Amino acid sequence: MLSLTRLSLRNRALIALVTIYAAVFGIIGTSALKQELFPPVELPQAFVSAQYEGASPEAVEREVTAPLEEALTGVEEVESIQSTSSSGSSQVIVETDYGTDSDDVVRSLQRAVSQVEAQMPDGVEPSVMAGGLADFPIVMLSVSGPEDVNQLASDLEDIAIPELNDIEGVRSATVTGDRPLQVNITVREDDLEDEGVSVDSLAGLLQANGVPSSPGQLESDEGAAPVEVGSRLTSVDQIRDLVVGGSDGPAPVSDVADVELVEAPASSISRTNGDDSLMLQVMKTPDGNTVEVSHGVEEALGGIQETLGDDVEFVTLFDQAPFIEQSIEDLLVEGLLGLVFAVLVILVFLLSVRATIITAISIPASLLITLIGLWVSGYTLNMLTLAALTISIGRVVDDSIVVVEAIRRRHALGGDKAENIRAAVGEVATAITASTLVTVAVFLPVAFVGGQTGELFRPFALTASLALIASLFVALTIVPVLAYWFLSRRGKEAKLTRDQKRAWKADRRQFVKQWRTERKEAAKRPIDASNPSGRRSTSELPIVGSYGETEHTEPVAIDEMAAMRQPVTRLQKTYVPVVNWTVRHPVAVLLVAVLVFAGTLAMTPLLKTELMGDTGEPVVQISQEFEAGSDLDEASEQAREVEEILADTDEVASSLVSVSGGGDGFSMGSSGGISGQYIVNLEEGADAEAVGSALQSEIEELDGVGTIEVLSAASMGGSSTIDVRLTGNDTGQLEDAATEVSDVLADVDGIQSTTDDTVAVQPIVEVAIDHEEAAEYGLTEQSIGQIVSRAMGGQQLGQLVIDDVGRSVLLFQGDIETVDELRSFEFEATPISSGAADSGGGQAPGAGQTPGGEQAPGEGGMPGMPEGAAPAPAAPEPETIELSDVADVTEETTAPTISRVDGLRSVTVSATPEGDDLGTVSANVQTAIDEHTFPDGVRADIGGASAEQDEAFAQMGLAMLVAILLVFVIMVATFRSLIQPFILLVSIPFAATGSIGLLLLTDTALGLTALIGMLMLIGVVVTNAIVLIDLINQFRERGADLRTAIVQGARLRYRPILMTAAATIFALIPMALGLTGGGIFVSKSLAIVVIGGLISSTILTLILVPVLYSLVEGAKERRQEKQKIRDLTRDRAATAAPADAETSAPVVAGAETTAPEAAGTDDGSGTDAGTGTGTGGVSDPGREGGEH
Repeated sequence: MLSLTRLSLRNRALIALVTIYAAVFGIIGTSALKQELFPPVELPQAFVSAQYEGASPEAVEREVTAPLEEALTGVEEVESIQSTSSSGSSQVIVETDYGTDSDDVVRSLQRAVSQVEAQMPDGVEPSVMAGGLADFPIVMLSVSGPEDVNQLASDLEDIAIPELNDIEGVRSATVTGDRPLQVNITVREDDLEDEGVSVDSLAGLLQANGVPSSPGQLESDEGAAPVEVGSRLTSVDQIRDLVVGGSDGPAPVSDVADVELVEAPASSISRTNGDDSLMLQVMKTPDGNTVEVSHGVEEALGGIQETLGDDVEFVTLFDQAPFIEQSIEDLLVEGLLGLVFAVLVILVFLLSVRATIITAISIPASLLITLIGLWVSGYTLNMLTLAALTISIGRVVDDSIVVVEAIRRRHALGGDKAENIRAAVGEVATAITASTLVTVAVFLPVAFVGGQTGELFRPFALTASLALIASLFVALTIVPVLAYWFLSRRGKEAKLTRDQKRAWKADRRQFVKQWRTERKEAAKRPIDASNPSGRRSTSELPIVGSYGETEHTEPVAIDEMAAMRQPVTRLQKTYVPVVNWTVRHPVAVLLVAVLVFAGTLAMTPLLKTELMGDTGEPVVQISQEFEAGSDLDEASEQAREVEEILADTDEVASSLVSVSGGGDGFSMGSSGGISGQYIVNLEEGADAEAVGSALQSEIEELDGVGTIEVLSAASMGGSSTIDVRLTGNDTGQLEDAATEVSDVLADVDGIQSTTDDTVAVQPIVEVAIDHEEAAEYGLTEQSIGQIVSRAMGGQQLGQLVIDDVGRSVLLFQGDIETVDELRSFEFEATPISSGAADSGGGQAPGAGQTPGGEQAPGEGGMPGMPEGAAPAPAAPEPETIELSDVADVTEETTAPTISRVDGLRSVTVSATPEGDDLGTVSANVQTAIDEHTFPDGVRADIGGASAEQDEAFAQMGLAMLVAILLVFVIMVATFRSLIQPFILLVSIPFAATGSIGLLLLTDTALGLTALIGMLMLIGVVVTNAIVLIDLINQFRERGADLRTAIVQGARLRYRPILMTAAATIFALIPMALGLTGGGIFVSKSLAIVVIGGLISSTILTLILVPVLYSLVEGAKERRQEKQKIRDLTRDRAATAAPADAETSAPVVAGAETTAPEAAGTDDGSGTDAGTGTGTGGVSDPGREGGEH
């Protein structure tokens, strides 16, 4: 990394140019970034819906839902299937893994659905769709005026919709709430009888006309000419003029039926502030810029308003852009305040305007480079990426602080400026690189976190990582160049007295002289063999970095050791006695650390937990499931009671309610029955969570309005209840178990209310076909179903395209309103005689017969009949029968919806917790469920917000574990030791002390954003410790003893450690206080966690780390000393053994020896030469080396 600094100092003009370019492109990239509320999240869900008009929930389950589930289960991407069957509607929710491409899933599901579509009843056409957060409308408007709603809707379709769809980034604009027109054909029974026309023949006529066919093509002079038979019907008059055959000859349809273009029965109701209205929704494309699209819509509405007139009123119900812009502006203000605070802190510590400017420039430079990275990678500027940028303001300055502080300290000793800068950066390059990599590494596991947590926080982690990497680049390149330009040309000596300066210079000259002399001598001899560690004295050792590579020249080594002799500053005087005492009393320090750790563990259960905080958006959403059996009008009246409460609430600015059935309206998560969805806009400054709680309490006092749930913006569209899902095959057991669970949860502390989806039932009229009786008239279930449809809602015949708009065509026969009227409903049916039956009778009138039953002229027999064969018997006359003659009509009750999970019947009991301590309430619920005994075959699972929180916390816990492992790997690579990294790992849990304490002190819940802060702290807590230990290691490598290296290293790193911690803390204070309120749900708890953790981790670094280092390295040195003694003893024994063998060898028989060899030689020293200990004996190399 030092090479970057050397390159930068040699190419200062180039660095200046790169800095300018980075600033320019950073500003361009910032303006080009799309602004969103949240990162685009693709939900791992797909929806399959189908309409089965008039069918009961049981029929829908049996004939539509079950086949769909069976087909979808075989799709590879499918993880689980949930379904809801209600009257006339089937909805299936398919869950997949996060990260699965939604387009691929939709195609796979469509293939599976197409395989079973043919098995479903006629008219059932399942549709498949997938969606995410980006599929929610970005703008919702209420439109009202003096005109009829249909005319107003038509004007909007002609004027507003085309103009809105032309806006760049708009995917679609739609109008809902109008009543479309349909063609009603109501037969007149008497005229049908007079004309001899049956209803079946009339229906067949209408279905067989107006549908052109293309049988092929013919050759003409100009080439192949397609043949088209028939033409489409385009008006009601054309239907009236269609000719139907009767007994008295052809007759137009108008002679036997009334044909009218009328309003279709309402399928939904939309009201704004209690008045009928239309709703205009605008959806953006995936690549669209929310803010730009919103501004485009606002601009277009001005022209649309002029065209439609002032009587037409547009009311904005929902618009993401103002909230996004306000949140971004607020976070920017907090970020700028944090920047100012950080700069002031640096100024206070450095007491130098020039050094402060050099350091402060690193903040905007790093952030602009980060914004370029976001722009290039295609990310958006949203609440999470902006929070990451804001939270990084305090961290990106860390590397620059360490570099500037080292440069100033070096420069104060005098010498060449460029050389001082290179030497200073070389001193800290390894440490700041390792510390930055450690902090970045803790975010790496977030890339592999699954679920919605990973989708949301992956951009946050990337943004923070880019900012940290950019800060390292700036610290190693731009900061040294700025220091070269802005620092004084000659280094200033420390502010000492004249005598101190003289003593200092004399000491330095003496040190330099001694160092050079001993360096020359050391170069002539090898390293002492008695020194197993290979460590030389200060004068013998070249200056090496943490990786063992020679990094500096001679003057650097001189200054390195001279730094240890710098006088203690006033700031350091507050710390040096503390570190001296702690190193001398490690037992006391460790005892305090153990007590602190125990206190941390004791505080943890006191924390409140939540999934996500309050977004602060002034919007409340209300979901209402109406009383079972309610029709649309009754549901509308129930909704009015809720609207009255909203109208009387002062904090409510406007409200919209959409009452619909079958999943219509603006709620994608409707259960399929008639439901109401409310969007309630609050006055500026209103607390959405408090207003939502108050509304929930008031609404619960209403009777006969169904089940209502109030959601504030804090839920982000997710669940806010704790759901207990019961599954099994026995419906009766499930209902009983649901009742028991409701009673159990009602007694759980922290539960406000409970509801379940088995309470309500709705009436249902069952028409059971008597197949034997029906067969006598040639009737089937399908034909009887068509007869009942004509008598009630009308038989769907097709569509008539009028003015390019498709209009449904329905055939009505009778007007049934009660069960008795249905039983006694009369219709014509032709009995099948035995002869007719034997010859394949049962044909409908008009198929080879006249309506009166006579044989048509020229059709006396089937083609190919043998001559002389007996003629077919005459068809029997039609008879008028009642429905009760061929079916049993009974009135029953049933559940309004049937829920299934993975093929099993399901019942859900939902509990609404009080307050914001979701974790404690969830634990209480889990305990209550675990203690309850359920019938065999019934299984209970906790779901809803509780399950989402448990999954998210588990994912983040795993990410923290992986982050710790990555940090350990990087530290091992940095220190080339397995022992020293453990010192830092032991320190990590203590960083949570301040975080947990500050969360408790501020009454802030532990949520996902707080856990991201905890993840950051894993890197932060080791950052300063790495810089400290790296310097201590450098001092020890240069010969300093352990105690001196620890005290001097801690003293010299005291100021930069305090500076980085204080700068970060003060930069985060505006966010922690939530001064502007923007992005508070992301930034506040995160800032609180980091501030608290920084306080405890800084104390930890300055107190506990030196003690742990002293214990670990002291024990290591003692082991080395013992090993050294053992080696010396072994060497002495090995050296003495040969001499003893020569002098005391036994005399072998017959051997001749001389007198001196036999008796030894006395050299006058009084010591036998054979012992090897006299002056003339063999020298001990081990002793000699040790004395040296």
